[in-house]
Amino acid sequence: MAKALKHIDITNRPELLQIVEEATSANESVAFDRENKIVAVLRPVKPSIEKRIPQGRPTSADDPLWKLIGIGASEGSGDVSENKHKYLAEAYADLHE
Repeated sequence: MAKALKHIDITNRPELLQIVEEATSANESVAFDRENKIVAVLRPVKPSIEKRIPQGRPTSADDPLWKLIGIGASEGSGDVSENKHKYLAEAYADLHE
C-alpha cells in the first residue's frame, strides 16, 4: 500500500514557490541534486479532468434510429405476443395427445 504524502505549505517560502511555479508552467519534472546525486524529484500534478456529460443531438428524418420503429411488429407465425394463449394451448395439446 502506498504511503500517504507529507504536505508542506510553501506559501511563505518564495524560493520553493518560484521553483514549483516554473515546473508547473513548463509542465516538467525537476530533480534536486546534492553532491551530484539526485535526492528528490518534483513532478507537477496533472489537473483533474471533470467528467463531461455528453450532450445529445437532435434527430432528423434521415436518422437510422427511425428505421427501428415497428421492427418488433410481426404477422403470421411470429405474432406470439398477440396469440400467446392460442400457441400455448396448441403446444400443451401436442404434448398430451
